[in-house]
Amino acid sequence: MPKSGLSPTKLNLDSLNDPGDRFELGELLGSGVCGEVYTATDNEAGGKRVAIKIQKITKDRMDDIQEEYRVLRDLSSHPNLPDFYGVYLKRTRNGDQLWFVMQLCEGGPVVDLVRGLLKRSKKMTEEHIAFILHETVKALVHLHENHVMHRDIRGSNILLTKLGEVKVVDFGLSRELKSTMDKRKTCIGSPSWMAPEVVTSDRMEVSETELNAYDIRADVWSLGITAIELGDGKAPFEGIHPTRALFQIVRNPPPTLYRPASWTQIFNDFIIECLEKNPDNRPFMVEIMEHPFLTSLPENDFHLTQELKSLLEMVTPEIVATRSEEVIVRKKFMMTRAHPMPEEMHTEDLAALEDITEDTVLCELQERNKHNTNYTFVGDILLFLNPNAEQDIYNLEMQTKYFCKSRSDNAPHIFSVADSAYQDCFHNEEPQHIVLSGETLSGKTTNLKHLLSHLNYLGLSPNKMGDKVTKALSVIHAIGNAATPVNADSTRHIMQLQVTYSSTGKLSGGIFWVYQLEKWRVTGHQVRAHANYHIFYYFYDTHESEGTLSKYNLEEGRNYRYLGTSGSENDHKVPPGPREEPHRNIRKFKDFEKSLIDLEFEENHRELIFKTLAAILLLGDIKFEKQDDGKAGLASNDTANKVAQLLDVDEKKFCWALCNYCVVLKGTAARRKHNVEEAREARDVLARGLYFRLVDWIVNTINLKLSLSRAVFGDSFYINVLDMFGFECYPKNSLEQLFVNTVNEQLQYHYNQRVFAWEMQEQIEEEIPLQSLQYYDNKPTIDELMSKPDGLLYIIDESNKNNQGATFIVEKLQSSPKGPRVKMSSNKEFSVAHYTGKISYDVQDIPNKNRDFLPPEMIETMRLSNDTVLKQLFTNQLSKSGNLTMPSDQSAPVASGKKKRWGQALVAEKSRRYNTTSKGEYSQTRRMRTASATFRAASLELLRNLAIGQDGCVTMGGTHFVRCIRADLTGHAHGFQPEVVRQQLRALAVIDTARARQKGYSHRVGFAEFIRRYKFLAFDFDENVEVTKDNCRLLLVRLKMEGWVIGKSKVFLKYYNEEFLSRLYETQVKKIVKVQCMMRAFLAKRNFKGKVQARQDSLKQRSIDEPGDNPGGASGNNDENEEPVNDQEPIEEEGEYDALEGYGIEGNDNETAIINDDEGENEEVEEGDEVEEEE
Repeated sequence: MPKSGLSPTKLNLDSLNDPGDRFELGELLGSGVCGEVYTATDNEAGGKRVAIKIQKITKDRMDDIQEEYRVLRDLSSHPNLPDFYGVYLKRTRNGDQLWFVMQLCEGGPVVDLVRGLLKRSKKMTEEHIAFILHETVKALVHLHENHVMHRDIRGSNILLTKLGEVKVVDFGLSRELKSTMDKRKTCIGSPSWMAPEVVTSDRMEVSETELNAYDIRADVWSLGITAIELGDGKAPFEGIHPTRALFQIVRNPPPTLYRPASWTQIFNDFIIECLEKNPDNRPFMVEIMEHPFLTSLPENDFHLTQELKSLLEMVTPEIVATRSEEVIVRKKFMMTRAHPMPEEMHTEDLAALEDITEDTVLCELQERNKHNTNYTFVGDILLFLNPNAEQDIYNLEMQTKYFCKSRSDNAPHIFSVADSAYQDCFHNEEPQHIVLSGETLSGKTTNLKHLLSHLNYLGLSPNKMGDKVTKALSVIHAIGNAATPVNADSTRHIMQLQVTYSSTGKLSGGIFWVYQLEKWRVTGHQVRAHANYHIFYYFYDTHESEGTLSKYNLEEGRNYRYLGTSGSENDHKVPPGPREEPHRNIRKFKDFEKSLIDLEFEENHRELIFKTLAAILLLGDIKFEKQDDGKAGLASNDTANKVAQLLDVDEKKFCWALCNYCVVLKGTAARRKHNVEEAREARDVLARGLYFRLVDWIVNTINLKLSLSRAVFGDSFYINVLDMFGFECYPKNSLEQLFVNTVNEQLQYHYNQRVFAWEMQEQIEEEIPLQSLQYYDNKPTIDELMSKPDGLLYIIDESNKNNQGATFIVEKLQSSPKGPRVKMSSNKEFSVAHYTGKISYDVQDIPNKNRDFLPPEMIETMRLSNDTVLKQLFTNQLSKSGNLTMPSDQSAPVASGKKKRWGQALVAEKSRRYNTTSKGEYSQTRRMRTASATFRAASLELLRNLAIGQDGCVTMGGTHFVRCIRADLTGHAHGFQPEVVRQQLRALAVIDTARARQKGYSHRVGFAEFIRRYKFLAFDFDENVEVTKDNCRLLLVRLKMEGWVIGKSKVFLKYYNEEFLSRLYETQVKKIVKVQCMMRAFLAKRNFKGKVQARQDSLKQRSIDEPGDNPGGASGNNDENEEPVNDQEPIEEEGEYDALEGYGIEGNDNETAIINDDEGENEEVEEGDEVEEEE
């Protein structure tokens, strides 16, 4: 035999015979990437049954075919390899086929037998597993001795004959080595079974050296994975995308059996020996042969083959039909049976890229967009590429897939973010924040709706509170969204939604905060493409179609100024919205009205909303004329009177307040009149004030309606979701865009602090090796915009105080600019260097919009309204952020009848929580606050909420970022404009984030918190674990984790370290809950048996004492002091399972006995699962 162990003679296709009629093909045994295997009858060998592997001959497959042929030809004489009968060439119209004729293994793959046993709630015994692995090892030792590496050892490639013999098959990926210690450098194999060194073999430029090569010990790793497969019925990473599987193989500790405690220590040790990540420390196959798990088998193993033979009846056609699809990875390409041509694998995590550059990231995103995969991870941060198309990936089936799963168990998805936040909220016992950011039309609001949908699903409760929270969101979108020149459904406010949960994980309610509603939109925009809020069109078009406009003093024709319909229908550049499509608004209004009813808005409150909307529309049509004294007067009182009727205020006082105001001169009130421009401005300010107060009242009322369930079921756990207007730029930008872009600027700064700055700061403080993270710091821009006293927003305020208007702003920026990022770009515009680029703003209208002052005379008129709610809109104080408050004494009844009193009492404590978190409130008349002042207060409140974590500490673990990107400016479905995406990648710091996640430590946890969360994963329940640095290190070492660093007081974890711990935590919790359920079932059964025995003893004693009585108690009379056994509730004995508590896991009497385990199946605790009582 040659030195290599195989004959160098290769297969000569020209010399092969055609099979002709010699073989009669039968049923299909299996199909894979390389070919198909059939049963066949050899007509020239007396009808002998054989197996024929049929492969198409292609240029790419010839090397694999040659190697498989040489192995079968030279080494098949081994008893654990299939007999080889020859090879034939079949010529067909569709291409030539190669037929490998081999021994038929009727028993099929061993994994079919394992799955068949599991189907019957059984499992393969360790003795049978040891026998199968022992025979497999003998075959592999034979291959290795002959310098052949198999490279595809797995359960489906280990077959059983009808006699129970074990055969190793499929040598398509095998390769001959020059010597036993020779190495290969090709990344190839079945993903779940590939060794770490195989995965990384071709990733680095130095891969030409032996440092990145692998040897025959890669087969030992595959053997260990196969051992797990025989125990659990599936490989650890089977069924997930190859890129995710390969990433986890390299980054995470070696996998183990799903329930190691259910197996002997010797079997667990065998797996540990095989799955040593460092190949230099991993034993060779010959050494594995000497492991006690294999050597403990009896010398005479005939009975084991017979037992396996008898078990083959467990393999049913149903089991065969549900085999998992074979996947082969070769370098950066994967192949499946459905797609046999190599398909390039694109990473689902940009932080896993070898070379992170703009071009590589852009290429990955473009390829994923072509395959309609628009979600991508950047470490633990989600990136969304808006496809501008509907996608069927948000259904119930998808929600089930993302229920209490690890991030890498499924493809990137918005549901994954919701799931992670939900799990972290309960595991870490701290509030969670989800922050959506991106420019306008990037898909933030769409993702918000899907987030809420999944958060409802995760906390699904019988009280259907999730449906109410969803309806509340739809109401807020109707009153807070409007069409812009690029987005027909743009969010025109900042909204923070707090989804609350009870201690049992059930959704108990929600709280909404709405900040910075763009109120100038109500009275019209200088650019016609901007429409009013949706609700105005819903309301008007519905009542017009029903002929009921007269009820609200309105007329037909859609000619009201605030509707802005003049000429908008002919503007084809504007995306069609409610203003352009009135026929769609009727259904929208019906949905809006139904949502109000479902949220328990009373009829008079609903009517108030509609009357106020009508009054605002009519306000826009009040006209003024110049009188003889040069002051303003009403052109006609008719429209003003209609408004007064709708608002239920005195008509004369209302008309007077529209044109007049008072000033105090030397202690005496003096009457003054507006000029025409001032009167128009006062009218518009009233319309804007009415609307934003109405919106705040609706939001406060919604929160009040939802507060009862929070009070009853509890709201100690909650998840905050932040959505708002995206960064925007139009041909003409004003104060609205300045506020929009400034708050986006602040959120970008918050993101930079969370992802980059705080990590580097903590590395220095904890004295660990500094990982320098590069990013664009936008703090100087924020300082020039918001710092006191010379920031832009303060300059705008100063212009109002000095009554100097735009001139003051221009002069201030020209004479003494604070810095180079905010400066005048022309006589009428100033520019701001935002993180996305330079934006110009028109300065002319900014001072007037910033003033936004409603005269006290009009406020007093509104306070005299006969409508109680309308009076409150102008009586209740405003918060620092400019929001209307609702004191608890004004809380409407949340229950009726006998429940009214306790319902109000329950919500009394909750009422403050949803009004405002600002300290201090302001009168509506005694102090004028500018728009920029309320904006600064709202921004501060928003950032304060985001920055505070558990116990008031700043933490990264409680924040989940979703970065949204607009892929195409034209709005075409699945469009992709590379330069548009590139600009947003820079603005959102995606490249810097990927690099930071690759080399940084995204999760930093203090020692005490780390021990509290995870000690039960590595320490016994009765161990006393002190909070020390050494114990933190010991915990990580016991879990065999890599990549972490320990500082002076914190543990620094990679994002995949934290994910691994979360996965392990969830798995252990499910096991503990099952033990608790089983223990409760056992105690209840034992208690019931005791009661039954006591009953029988009592009846027996009575039969002895009273011989004349029926011993069975047929008289039907019970003793007065005796209770029926069936009415007794099982009494749980304390102390039986209390040891499970104290590790952040508490028993719950309401826990169901059905557990959703990691295998995706519902596992029910039945009588057979109960713990047997010792005799």
